Amino acid sequence: MFVDKGIVCAVHRMIFLWHHGYLPKVIDHIDNDRTNNRVENLREVTQQQNCLNRVAHKNNRSGYKNVHWDKAMNKWCVLVNVYGKRKIFGYFEDVELAGLVAEEARDKYHGEFARH
Repeated sequence: MFVDKGIVCAVHRMIFLWHHGYLPKVIDHIDNDRTNNRVENLREVTQQQNCLNRVAHKNNRSGYKNVHWDKAMNKWCVLVNVYGKRKIFGYFEDVELAGLVAEEARDKYHGEFARH
């Protein structure tokens, strides 16, 4: 954080402003490392795009993003957001296969914002 005369601003926002001459609403760290504030690692994004680029949640039990255990089906479920709606890509007995399917779905629908 940068503080000047009572104004608080995140360092990455100051760097983006300095290099690009404007300040977007949302700035993403491409490599998801908040300490890496090199201008090459910063990009303007929408809030939705920024959410797609997140890492797996800390409470993730499968070890794969977008893969969770479905108790009713007794299988691993692949669930990915596609155009703002949650879409099921299948149920799998093998967690590694479910992880691969989730990765392919993110590549297809999230493009450059797919975080693996």
